[in-house]
Amino acid sequence: MRNHKWIISVVLVNIVFLLNGQSDSLYTFSRPAMGTLYHVSFYINKEVKAPLIAEKVFDRIQFLDLILSDYKEKAEVYQLNVRQPLQWESVSKDLGFVLKKSIKWSKITGLYFDPALGSLTHLWRRARRRNEFPADSMQIMAKNYSGIQYIALRKKSKQYQFKFLKKGVKLDFGGIGKGYAVDEALKTLRIQGVKKAMVSAGSSITVGNAPSSKKGWSVIADTAFFSDGAKRYIENRSQSVSGDDQQYLEWEGKRYSHLLNPITGKPLTNGATCLVEGPNGLITDALGTAFSIMDFDEVRKILRWRKSIRVVCKRDDKFLKANWN
Repeated sequence: MRNHKWIISVVLVNIVFLLNGQSDSLYTFSRPAMGTLYHVSFYINKEVKAPLIAEKVFDRIQFLDLILSDYKEKAEVYQLNVRQPLQWESVSKDLGFVLKKSIKWSKITGLYFDPALGSLTHLWRRARRRNEFPADSMQIMAKNYSGIQYIALRKKSKQYQFKFLKKGVKLDFGGIGKGYAVDEALKTLRIQGVKKAMVSAGSSITVGNAPSSKKGWSVIADTAFFSDGAKRYIENRSQSVSGDDQQYLEWEGKRYSHLLNPITGKPLTNGATCLVEGPNGLITDALGTAFSIMDFDEVRKILRWRKSIRVVCKRDDKFLKANWN
């Protein structure tokens, strides 16, 4: 047994259907990673296998944490930010894939999603931790060393290669890393033969097949978005919520969100919150961040030909709801 502590809760439920003469039961496991708590729930008919399957899932999550983290010294992204390579350097398959998708969605959103805002996010992260407002000069400097235009990615001989185009720029996948991790956790479960499952990490959720005799996995119907408060159900979908409910700096009576506008380099101050539902967590995480910042008319343009993505956003006195039946 590996030397690590698990926060494990196992919940047995009534028989939902018969498989090979045995009943399926619901098992739930939890463990901290990437600065939040991951919950993995799935149905299986063999109790002895449940912890072993969960361990494989958490191993995958921890592996990704040691790739995408920008604050853990042994992580690949942290080391890239320290070394600042200006020449092509090979990166892992996972990092290359996340960079590729980040660049794609950055272009689609008009650069309102940006994985190269590390200098800015680190500045405001420190400000929230110390409860002090950063000087204008520090904000200007951080903005000058932020932006996706200062990074490059290519694939050569089936190997992803990366480099910075300006020294001082830093990567930060806080807006997409958890979404990718829940996707990969669900993929790991499917490899183990588990189809009915849900994985959540903070405000990022992804689910597989619905439990038997259910319309789907129930998710919280936030009254800020759904006034009737009725239960919502999703199946083989992902959902992400972006907002400043938990991470913000309160300064001189004004709330500064952890969400940053890549164009201005400034934190949001309008209380923007977005819920995005789509085919996977990587997409919904990226779009949740971008749509919280973008003009709603621009959001509608993006969604016009992407009916599989549903969005509901609010900011100040404005409200957007798109692609919901």
